[in-house]
Amino acid sequence: MFLVLDDHPVSRMGLKAVIHMTRPEEEVIEAGTVQEAMDCVQREKIDLAFVDLKLNGESGFDFLRKVHERNPEIRTILITSSSRDSDFREAKALGVDAYLLKDAFIDEIVFCLKSVERGGKFYSAALVDPRLSEEEKKLGTLTEREREVYELMCQGYTNLEISARLFITEGTAKRHVSNILSKLGSKNRVEAVIQSGQKGYLTEKNRGKRPGPQPKGEER
Repeated sequence: MFLVLDDHPVSRMGLKAVIHMTRPEEEVIEAGTVQEAMDCVQREKIDLAFVDLKLNGESGFDFLRKVHERNPEIRTILITSSSRDSDFREAKALGVDAYLLKDAFIDEIVFCLKSVERGGKFYSAALVDPRLSEEEKKLGTLTEREREVYELMCQGYTNLEISARLFITEGTAKRHVSNILSKLGSKNRVEAVIQSGQKGYLTEKNRGKRPGPQPKGEER
């Protein structure tokens, strides 16, 4: 089931029409406000959400923050007329699976949808900086929460310990770790930790250490 969050009914109808071009049997529900969208998420099993950035007095970022915290399994496509670098960077930090400009052709929207459904990322060509390395691009796909989990994971924390420190369930911690491994192309946690050192992800003082006081006899 798909969700379309946009404060303009005509825009919602247009997106529904494009979705049904390739997914004629897909159920698509609509929302005009962040609260309506969150009600839909709580009431229905949403697989993917199209989110407009500029809503009437609200921001699509507000929805993204809430849904990625509470329902990280939902894939999100931000569709907007804004090509500002600050919006693009915030969207990536919040974990969007795609950033699509509203002037996109229909075939680009369809390609974007198929890419996201396969677990990939899609950013409109005008937004992508060709100077970024592949490793930087991978790291840039991590959400703010995934970066926190990655930092703790690289310091040796288990899923249970991560959940306790971040006040999330162990199941949510496991999903974040799984997403991190997938985005970084790592086969397992060990490989992801090794990559973190190679990419300079951790600061020198934190690499390989668990923060906080150590038991007596283990102080260095």
